[in-house]
Amino acid sequence: MTNNRLVLSGIVKKTPIRKMSPSGILHCQFYLEHVSEQIEAELTRQAWCIMPVIVSGQQELSYIKKGSKVLVSGFISTHTKRNQTSQLVLHADQVKLLGE
Repeated sequence: MTNNRLVLSGIVKKTPIRKMSPSGILHCQFYLEHVSEQIEAELTRQAWCIMPVIVSGQQELSYIKKGSKVLVSGFISTHTKRNQTSQLVLHADQVKLLGE
C-alpha cells in the first residue's frame, strides 16, 4: 500500500450536507477553509485553500456546523464533477472539534 494521508485544520465554511446513501451509509459533506503561514525555502508564506470533505459511515456528526473549527484527517481522491472537471476531495475518517 502506498501513502495517502492528509491532516488539515480549518473552519467549516458552509452548512454541512447530510445524506443517507441507498445502501444505508450516512454521509456528511462540507467545505473546510484552511489559512496558515508556512515556511518554504526558509521564507514565510501564506497558505490558503478550501477543501471539500466527505465523512462516511459515522453516525454522530451533529457537532459539525458552519463556523466550527475542526481538525480533519483522511485520504484524498479525485472526484469528477458533473461538468467533467476534476476536484480533490478529502475523505475523512477522523474529525475533531477544536476549541474556539
